Amino acid sequence: MDSWLTPETIALLRSGLWLTLLVTAITTVGSLLLGIAVGTSAMLGKRPVQKLSKSFIEIHRNIPALVVVIFWAFAVPNLFPQQLRQTLFFNNPFWDSISTSTGLALPYYFLAGTFGLILNTSGYLAEIFRAGVNTIPAEQFESARTLGANKRVLFTHIMLPMGFTAAFPAVSTRLIHNFKNCALLSLVAVPIFFHGIQTAISKTFRATEFLLLATVVYLILSALIATLLRYTETRLARSGAEHA
Repeated sequence: MDSWLTPETIALLRSGLWLTLLVTAITTVGSLLLGIAVGTSAMLGKRPVQKLSKSFIEIHRNIPALVVVIFWAFAVPNLFPQQLRQTLFFNNPFWDSISTSTGLALPYYFLAGTFGLILNTSGYLAEIFRAGVNTIPAEQFESARTLGANKRVLFTHIMLPMGFTAAFPAVSTRLIHNFKNCALLSLVAVPIFFHGIQTAISKTFRATEFLLLATVVYLILSALIATLLRYTETRLARSGAEHA
């Protein structure tokens, strides 16, 4: 084996890869739930709720994910005095227990970065979901309202199944982009895969080899995620056809 890829480096990258997949899973589920909730509120909520939801969408669609991640990781703690900042975000039994159980040196940065990605991705997904709902024929809603359907019934029986299915191709693209955005957490000291790549480069100065390795790994994982999403899309389409 080439000297640049040592057992210690492999262990570092393997650990980072698992953490990257964990962040991807958490942000995928979190952004889907939040995005659908915000998108629904923007359509069915009362006027103040609609305005807040639309503001949320516009803010998180127009601010780069990196800015959001850094804001929650670094700017939010700096809003507090130094002693209180240390107590709330870094040095207390809660964070120490998480650090001990997970091996993360600074678990707050992991949670802050993950939360930032969820906010960023959910802003896009909310708008994508709204666009999917807008493809539903108006007759579907009119018929349901004629039969006495309330907002909850409209959501569970029309908007969610039909709108989400229509929006899923765009949702898939955004979720793959979210996976790639996970690399941004390396900039807030989260030991994900790309952070391991950066560490290995700083120790060996073999940037070409490690960046090519990162490229291959990200291409493979993106292809696997795309395959899983295409399978999900096919199942959703079949389910929709069966209930049509």
